[in-house]
Amino acid sequence: MQHANSKKSAIIFQTLAKVIRNEREKQNKSLRVLADEYDIQKSLLSRLENGVNEPKLISIWTISEALNMPVSELLKLVEQKLPQNFSLIEK
Repeated sequence: MQHANSKKSAIIFQTLAKVIRNEREKQNKSLRVLADEYDIQKSLLSRLENGVNEPKLISIWTISEALNMPVSELLKLVEQKLPQNFSLIEK
């Protein structure tokens, strides 16, 4: 799916990628371990951590559960790491 503002979308996806990787590394888990423990495709997890894929909500939800955090907490971390006053909508 293409977004009207793909540059801003890319910022969100890259930020999400960094947050997922940071949270996984905080737990001292490799991609393989996290993927195997929670039946997540390692390739999907890798692509999300590298910002290659535009994640589906179900993927974000699954990964947040695998990281033992509510999806709202994961997204809050993403929001906190975005540039100040970031918005997809031009005002």
